[in-house]
Amino acid sequence: MIKGTLKVGNVLSESSHYIVTKVLEDRVHVRHFESGDDTMIAIDYLKSYANSADHYDSIVEVTKEDKRDGTPGIRSIFEGIHSGQVFTVCFKKQDKPKSNRAYEAEIAELANAFSEEIEAVKRSKKGVTEAAKNLIRGILANPVLPYIEGEERVLRGYKIQFSSRDGRYDCVDMDIEKTDKESGVRPVNINAIEYLIFNGVKYVVK
Repeated sequence: MIKGTLKVGNVLSESSHYIVTKVLEDRVHVRHFESGDDTMIAIDYLKSYANSADHYDSIVEVTKEDKRDGTPGIRSIFEGIHSGQVFTVCFKKQDKPKSNRAYEAEIAELANAFSEEIEAVKRSKKGVTEAAKNLIRGILANPVLPYIEGEERVLRGYKIQFSSRDGRYDCVDMDIEKTDKESGVRPVNINAIEYLIFNGVKYVVK
């Protein structure tokens, strides 16, 4: 915040985040994320000096780790963000372990379904061996897991943590409305990133 009168030759800086609320022909209405204030900014100014978490001009396929030829992987790319510049990141949330009771119940249900299917084949006098093979293939392709797979999570925002020992970085999710009890801060695990939109490029992990 500037106090006093501006003079020719004053040096200024700005580091803010905005959410677009309305687009007009030559300007946009935005909400200043930090203060919640509404203001207008010329589109030409934004195109020249602002960064977007949504727009990208190219798609680059990357690996998780750096390649031997020096090509950076997604871990290095995300770790290399050392500013409050906005981005979109998609990552898988942490798997949730099932209780032993739930896990055993799923196995029992699958075993019963397998038995009933075999009995039905036997009654119809069809090939039991071939039916068993098909059922086993289905079980191997869709095994009962002792955990619930984490869902995909998309975060649009910016980093507030720039070093980490466990690969988790605190980021501000700008799609979460901040309140007295909700900071909007969420962790991003660089080991679970599926894609990242940053600085006009969409990095897709292969």
